Amino acid sequence: MNKLMNWMEQVLVPLANRFSQNPILKTMSQGAMSLLAVIMVGSIFSILNSIPWEPYTTFLESSGLQTIFSFIPAVTTELLGLYMAYSVGRAGAQNFGLPENSFTCGILSLVCYLILVPFDSAEGIASIQTKYLGTQGIFVALLGGMLSAWFVCWIIKKKITIKMPSGVPPMVGESFAALIPAFLVIVLFAIIKTLFLMTPYGNPIDCIYSLIQTPLQALTSSLPAFLLLILIAQILWFFGVHGSYSVLPILFPMWIGYAAENTASAAAGLPIEHVLNAGMWDLACLGGAGATIGLVIWLCFFSKSAQYKDFGRLTFPCGVFGVNEPVIFGLPIMLNPILFIPFVLAPVIIVSLAYFLISIGLISAPVGLIGAGSIPPFLHGLANGSLTFAIYEVVSIGISMLIYYPFFRLIDQNALKEEAEREETNEQ
Repeated sequence: MNKLMNWMEQVLVPLANRFSQNPILKTMSQGAMSLLAVIMVGSIFSILNSIPWEPYTTFLESSGLQTIFSFIPAVTTELLGLYMAYSVGRAGAQNFGLPENSFTCGILSLVCYLILVPFDSAEGIASIQTKYLGTQGIFVALLGGMLSAWFVCWIIKKKITIKMPSGVPPMVGESFAALIPAFLVIVLFAIIKTLFLMTPYGNPIDCIYSLIQTPLQALTSSLPAFLLLILIAQILWFFGVHGSYSVLPILFPMWIGYAAENTASAAAGLPIEHVLNAGMWDLACLGGAGATIGLVIWLCFFSKSAQYKDFGRLTFPCGVFGVNEPVIFGLPIMLNPILFIPFVLAPVIIVSLAYFLISIGLISAPVGLIGAGSIPPFLHGLANGSLTFAIYEVVSIGISMLIYYPFFRLIDQNALKEEAEREETNEQ
């Protein structure tokens, strides 16, 4: 363990420091982290609205709470791309040396993002599909927000602005100073949109996901292919692309058929034919993408730093129900080279071991219940018709904790040192 910790301190910590000091990566990371409150509130109400217990769901419907619980995620997490565009633009101004222009850069980044989002025109009424404003649009919001902020800051630094007389009120002067940068960046993004309109995709969001999904469709349902899809999803999450959205559309058509056949086999007392089903994907996502259930347990119950202990207490309930956007964007795991390693390893190891144990008959396979990802571990296994699989899910929590432990310990120690240094500075 000491050798591993020394290696991480010598290799991963300097790499993480370089990542954290790069203004481009810092802009995207800070922009995502600043939305933690919005993500947390949306995640909590998503969980409250999706607890699969019939008396509870009946109560929500009869009391009218279901409408409220559905509306809150619709204006928080389901509009995350919209908020991300503004927050990244605002962070960009601070990291590109013009913090006094934070609001301007944030607003212009939001405008540029909306330029790239496709509009529908039905019966003369223009509208935007909200799916483009949510997690599906995060990657474009990150890149677009960063690019627009950098471009605006570059123009201002080159003094390509309208200069007003000294007697003009500051607010008026600032508004006119932003006029030329605003015009140029909006024109630039309008050109980018026009170029995408000339392609079969029509917009950058559909282009990105189409280019990702098309090669993946050639993969079969073998174990290596299944693990490769998990690996690809984790890598996409690391870069801010919704990995599940990219991969699951390829798997869902197969899973629907698998679920029906597996359920019939289970009812007849026959072995489960299709092992690599939705239940196995949910296993890879214990606590959310990256099997982060182990990480949030460490954060919640074993952190020595106040920062991570408080964060763990907030995110642990979400992790139990498989919601970990707060961890990915708030901790963050996104663009964090230290946590990238366990984020990739944990789901691959957990699924590989499960497949091996199923193949030798030690545990039985899940039937592949679709849409059960929000059911907590163990109960999820029972819902999939397998007590032994449910027990393995509990074991998998321990596996996740083992894999994440050295990396958790490293970030916790670093945070503890930073907190001690801040206390010393405040005392002086």
